[in-house]
Amino acid sequence: MIIRRADNSDISALAALGAATFTQTFGHLYSAEDLAFFVNESHSEVAYGSALANPETPVWVAEDQGNLVAYIKLCPNGLPCDPSVDNAVEISKIYALTEYQNQGLGQELMNQAMIYARNSGFSAMVLSVYSENFGGHKFYRRNGFEKIGEYEFPVGKQLDKEWIMRKKISRPEGG
Repeated sequence: MIIRRADNSDISALAALGAATFTQTFGHLYSAEDLAFFVNESHSEVAYGSALANPETPVWVAEDQGNLVAYIKLCPNGLPCDPSVDNAVEISKIYALTEYQNQGLGQELMNQAMIYARNSGFSAMVLSVYSENFGGHKFYRRNGFEKIGEYEFPVGKQLDKEWIMRKKISRPEGG
């Protein structure tokens, strides 16, 4: 298994992986119309191409035998945090194919994101997670995140209750 920074050669594979992992994990929650709309907007090649072209939206991937199987994507904080969280980077996506879950890949990807955040001088990381994604809650808490709010996240016409979670980033000693 290889963990590496994604590049433009990964755009098609990332779009396919994003669509597959979101659908595997959450597809049963939505109408076919809402799911298709969301996947076509959020997991298109255009969306991933735009992310990879922006230095403020780094993506790391896990690759197994030449195939992408998991990834984490960061971006400038766009969550409706109240009160606002200054100098924060957002984890906008972290997904793994079902058959690669619970193998430590999420932790390895999270570690890369934490190193990036610390080295880039951010004082916090934030994310949103579906209110009923209990496994996600446990994973994020294990990594030092705490719930700081809620909001509604649109998937097509459906609005999901999401938690906003934050992790404060401490500066390394001498840094």
